[in-house]
Amino acid sequence: MDRRNDYGYRVPTFQSKHPNGEERTGSNYRRIPWGRRPPPPRDVAILQERANKLVKYLLVKDQTKIPIKRSDMLKDVIQEYDEYFPEIIERASYALEKMFRVNLKEIDKQSSLYILISTQESSAGILGTTKDTPKLGLLMVILSVIFMNGNKASEAVIWEVLRKLGLRPGVRHSLFGEVRKLITDEFVKQKYLEYKRVPNSRPPEYEFFWGLRSYHETSKMKVLKFACKVQKKDPKDWAAQYREAVEMEVQAAAVAVAEAEARAEARAQMGIGEEPRYSFGIFVHTAA
Repeated sequence: MDRRNDYGYRVPTFQSKHPNGEERTGSNYRRIPWGRRPPPPRDVAILQERANKLVKYLLVKDQTKIPIKRSDMLKDVIQEYDEYFPEIIERASYALEKMFRVNLKEIDKQSSLYILISTQESSAGILGTTKDTPKLGLLMVILSVIFMNGNKASEAVIWEVLRKLGLRPGVRHSLFGEVRKLITDEFVKQKYLEYKRVPNSRPPEYEFFWGLRSYHETSKMKVLKFACKVQKKDPKDWAAQYREAVEMEVQAAAVAVAEAEARAEARAQMGIGEEPRYSFGIFVHTAA
């Protein structure tokens, strides 16, 4: 049966450790059993130091816009302090919010994938940290086509719309490069879109869906308003889509409140935000 320390973290009976501290195999980080050993003691200064390194790591990894794996954070930064992962990542999240105005968000709990989301919305209506507005504008077009077509759109329908914008498969664009690669590879790896083969289709046919990142960086209401602006219509003109968008807004608001309350409670228990001096030697002023 697992034991837990005063901060609620799991403390295993055996602390597995290789003589050199770790074994790295591919993208996985694991320890090899070696004697009976307690986990490292909770040292706030060390946990904060790991959190500082994690902040830098996340900012660099985020430049590709490919979601960041928990296993990579453990392997590359946190290492033997994996038992304190919740506190380290919470400390890193706090620093990101206060100094860089970005939020760290877990978008896939099963695969433990994280992204950084800006607190300031782009002109394209997306909360991503990328500054590539033309690509975000193209993404909003695709997301709107998917939403207005019942939350999925065939590849043929997508290309029909893109051709009207002067974009064609196999033809390199001055802003977007190879458009087919952008929408079927880059946007898919970044989790903005999902690109799936239609089951039993002969010859193979594909469909586009919203990716996990899109649900966090924008919303169906924003996408609907984007489509209405292009079509010069009112959102209520599309009754079914409007109802769905409103329902999603209500659900998202409830989830946001619950997450904020849970995070505030966790930070209070961990004492995060009480230190007068925070990471990188920068003072972070917190409310009294």
